[in-house]
Amino acid sequence: MKRAVIFYAVILILFVLLTWQWVSKAGLDNQVRGINKQIGEMQKDTNDLLLLTGIGPLRSTHQHADIKVYINGNAVDFSQKKYQLAARFIHFEEGIGDVVHTHATGLTIGHLFRSLGGNLNNNCVVLEKNNYCSEGSNKLRFYVNGNPSNEFDNYVIKDLDKILVSYGAESEADMQKQLNSVTNLAAKYSANKYS
Repeated sequence: MKRAVIFYAVILILFVLLTWQWVSKAGLDNQVRGINKQIGEMQKDTNDLLLLTGIGPLRSTHQHADIKVYINGNAVDFSQKKYQLAARFIHFEEGIGDVVHTHATGLTIGHLFRSLGGNLNNNCVVLEKNNYCSEGSNKLRFYVNGNPSNEFDNYVIKDLDKILVSYGAESEADMQKQLNSVTNLAAKYSANKYS
């Protein structure tokens, strides 16, 4: 009789454990389905936002452009850690502050500045929470491939571009020195991007 009670107790415990595991698995499956549904909705939202902004999905391109930014005659050092890998879509990396990497189509210079906590428009550049706006003899200038451009923050970065953003009261000779200081490193990165 004692053996029968122990036998039935073991059977009852096994039944309870199997039932509990089955119920738990069903609950877990429901949770996983719910999470997958949320992920799907988030992906749809992300795709909609990318479509509305004109930016392609992450990894839709891998381009490089040389860039220099001068404030009152001083080059901004984007090789500093605080500027490196600030965003996944567009960034500086490897301690190099002269080459911007873009990993999605449609990215602009404005996106770069916003990724660094700054801003750029046709009148002002904002870096480190400091505003530098055209007034008096101080002017904001924007050059692409050696030519003045009025696109500023709307300029879509292209592979191997040479970009200069300059704020200050520089002479034409000073501006030429700044234009000449824009490196030619992007070609190295673009040549190696598929290796």
